[in-house]
Amino acid sequence: MNRPEEPDLPTLANYARLLVRGPMHLLPARGPERSPAPEPRRAALIGLIVTLLLVIGGLFLVHVLDRAGKLQDCVMSGRTDCAPISAAKSDR
Repeated sequence: MNRPEEPDLPTLANYARLLVRGPMHLLPARGPERSPAPEPRRAALIGLIVTLLLVIGGLFLVHVLDRAGKLQDCVMSGRTDCAPISAAKSDR
C-alpha cells in the first residue's frame, strides 16, 4: 500500500536552521515606505484658518480704505480741519 507522505513537522533542528539562516521573508518586497496621508480634519482645519485670516485681513483693509476715502473726501471739499494734527513739543 502506498502511504501518503507526512508533512515535515517542526522540530528543534528546523527552528535552529531558521535562526542561523536569518529571517524568512514571506511577504514580497515593497517599494519605498510612504508616509501616511494627513487626516481630512487637519486639512479642513488648515483651510478654515486660512479663510479666517483672509476675512480678517479683508475687513482690516476695508476699514483702512474707508478712513482714507473719508479723509480724501474732506480734503477735496476744501476743508482744512480734516485730520487732527498733533502738536509736538519742540525742545528748544
